[in-house]
Amino acid sequence: MTLTGLALRNAFLRNKTRSLLTVLGVVLAAVAFLFLRTVLTAWYASSEASAADRVVTRNAVSLINPLPLNYAGRIRQVPGVTKVTWSNWFGGIYKDRKNFFAQFAIDAPSALDVFALKFVQGSKEDFLGDRNACVVGKGLAKKYGWKVGDTIPLFSEIYPGDWKFRVAGIIESPDDASIDNLMYFHWARLNESLPASRKDTVGLFTSTIANANDSPRVIRDIDATFANSDNETHTETEKAFRLSFVTGSGAILSALEAVSGVILIIMALILGNTLAMGLRERTPELGAMRAIGFLPKHIRILALSEGALLGAVGGLLGVILARPILIGFGQTMSQFGFLSNIGFKLPTAIATIVVAGIIGAAASAFPAVQAARMGIVDALRRQE
Repeated sequence: MTLTGLALRNAFLRNKTRSLLTVLGVVLAAVAFLFLRTVLTAWYASSEASAADRVVTRNAVSLINPLPLNYAGRIRQVPGVTKVTWSNWFGGIYKDRKNFFAQFAIDAPSALDVFALKFVQGSKEDFLGDRNACVVGKGLAKKYGWKVGDTIPLFSEIYPGDWKFRVAGIIESPDDASIDNLMYFHWARLNESLPASRKDTVGLFTSTIANANDSPRVIRDIDATFANSDNETHTETEKAFRLSFVTGSGAILSALEAVSGVILIIMALILGNTLAMGLRERTPELGAMRAIGFLPKHIRILALSEGALLGAVGGLLGVILARPILIGFGQTMSQFGFLSNIGFKLPTAIATIVVAGIIGAAASAFPAVQAARMGIVDALRRQE
């Protein structure tokens, strides 16, 4: 029998009850770890999809304070800025409050130039040619069954009125999965409905710069342009802007990070305890192996293999169990427009299995070294 075969037998067949309970413990730890890491990845996904050559300008006081539209021309004159577009958060509701998703009023001609949007259905020309048109992400279209030509009614407490939009296109972005769950319509349509005191104001300016390495200087120059004005600005990279929303949940994220680390420690303790017990019970057997020619390194390899196998098998079963849980949770969250990109991610799943195997091997390291160091006579004399 090879060392691999012996490791498999010792890990799973020698004490089936103990092996089953150990694997079950690892499975539960793997499910919890994979779930937490997937949530954390989804939370940061939007910022990771940010473009390095885009910067965002908002009111320095607060995001809810608007900026004058004429700032666009002055931002465009800042050296290094190549394109400028603007947008307003709309905050509309589709039929029922539970049907929440993000909508933005955008300056369509410049926005389609600045953002990487791909039309899956419909056309750019149709959208640009109709002030009452909108484009929706393919995720929203699938969720609500929208097709090109359909009319979407919205009501908004921020912007009261009769809001109906014709779907002119279904869009996606090759770099930003959040686009799948957004709706864009014409800023001009929103602006014409506003009272005189709110006309020609925007929530955000998004600019592209010629060289991403110049972003610190461009950011300083934009804010310096409006320093000491009635509406001072705060400019930052698109990634920093998106991360600011994540930072608001920093305590939650830190707690999730800490819990995921604790789960790994628990997994290591479960495996380490099982392996130590198994090796201690087999001390006379290990002594006999040494007596017939097995070297200390063979004992170490055998123990490490047992730990890695228990960890990897538990991790694999945990990943299989976690898949429907993650898919179901992602579908539930998408109904509320929150963390809609949660799902089963193969790279995270593979990483979970690998980490479980490594932890299993690491947890067996100390008992493996102890077993390998034991003298042959002492091992044969020991009775459990």
